[in-house]
Order: sequence, then C-alpha cells, then structure tokens
Amino acid sequence: MSTNNCIDPPPIKGAPLVSDTLRSMRDAARVGDPIAAEIVAEWFLALRNQLFADQRPVRLEELGTGTPYWIQIDEQQWHLARKRGRPVRALYVHPLPGERSTSRRDHKWSADRTHCVVCNDPFDWAEAYCNPPRAPQPIPIKVQPFNPSWFLPALERLERALKRESKQERDKWNREIAQLRKSIEQHTKEKSP
Repeated sequence: MSTNNCIDPPPIKGAPLVSDTLRSMRDAARVGDPIAAEIVAEWFLALRNQLFADQRPVRLEELGTGTPYWIQIDEQQWHLARKRGRPVRALYVHPLPGERSTSRRDHKWSADRTHCVVCNDPFDWAEAYCNPPRAPQPIPIKVQPFNPSWFLPALERLERALKRESKQERDKWNREIAQLRKSIEQHTKEKSP
C-alpha cells in the first residue's frame, strides 16, 4: 500500500472498480461473441480512471498517542487530526504517480540463469529489482591558493643552517637552493601581470 499525507475527495459511489471491469471482460470472453466498441470504451475508461487517475484513499490512519501504532480513522477524524497537527496518513491500493519509481526494473538473466547480466546479482540471492552499480562519483577538490615565494624564508633558514655542514655538503645544497630560487623567480614573473 502506498501512503500520502493529504486527502483526496470522498469516494464516488457506484464507480466501477478494476475487479468489476476485469470480471466483465472475462465473462465477455467466455461467451465468445463480438463486443461492442462502446463496451470496450467503458472498460478502457474504467481501467484508466481506477489505475492512473487520482485515487481515493482506501484507509485513513492517525498515529496513536504515546504508541507506535497507526489507528484507522474516518474522514471527520482525519480533518480534526490535521487541525491538531497530529501525524496522519492515507493508504492507497496503487502507488501514487509521484511515488512510481522509474529505476525499478527487472533482472536480465544470463542464458544459463545463474546471474543478472546488468547488476551481476546471483540468481538465487538477487534483490527484487535490478540495481546496476553506479559509476564512482569524483570527489570535488577545491584548488588551494599557492604562492611559491612562501618557500623563500625556508630557503634562507636552510642556508643559515648549512654553515655547520662540510664544504662538499654546503656546495651541493647551495646549488640546489640557487636552482630553487631561480625557479621561484621565473614562476612568480610568469604569474605577475
């Protein structure tokens, strides 16, 4: 049963139900005579209106006070409960148009019926509907601001610390620092207008 929190108009007395229409269709098929176009049109309208038009709720319910149970109520109690702000729901035979899911589809079984070829669920453990795996969503990463000149104080500190190292180490690191400074200067010249 489908639920909705708004009420539809009261039931129309004498409206043909789907079961009545199907019963009359079966009866006509048993007889085997040709069926008039007017009768077929009536069947069509009855089925269309009952299955796809605005539905009337089959049952109205209110959440019981202090209990987790839903209690059946009539229309007058429905309106009073709505005025009081109490949780209410209307139950329908068929899902409402907004609740009909387009993503629900049947499995497509392999030739030997061992698994679904879309979602790869095994035949004996499959869910009711086919849920194919979704492509992974990329994580949005914001580009962070970066300025290479932020490294210059660290390079100066490194130069001061190199005075304690051997001549060979100092020469090696001084070449590296000079290369880094040159790269930073070129990069900041390219970026500046």
